[in-house]
Amino acid sequence: MTAVELSKLDQLKNALERVKESLNEAAKEPDNFLIRDGAIQRFEFTFELAWKTLKEFCDQKGNSANNPRDIFRLSADYGFIDDPLPWFNFLDNRNIASHLYDEDEMKKVFSDLSSFVAETEKIIVKLGQA
Repeated sequence: MTAVELSKLDQLKNALERVKESLNEAAKEPDNFLIRDGAIQRFEFTFELAWKTLKEFCDQKGNSANNPRDIFRLSADYGFIDDPLPWFNFLDNRNIASHLYDEDEMKKVFSDLSSFVAETEKIIVKLGQA
């Protein structure tokens, strides 16, 4: 594993911890929209870091792509993720959260954060073994 890959993986671990902290706080105060919105914002930058970390690992394997969907497909081929479909959903959530604010949409994005955490933890383990 290169120094760049290690650095990206460490950054991803740290960012994911911030998402988990936000979810823990949201569990304590489920009606606090500021905490919920903060968790969504942390998801956004952690998602960006996740796909860019996967891109780095795919690049090292000799296959490069420049968009998240292709990176998720390649990552599944390399065994870095189990299935690209949940990641396509997370990409849609990131796009929703980044480009509009609709209360019902934000509730949906927030409800998917636990799944995002679980899938990202799997990436961290698999990339740590790569």
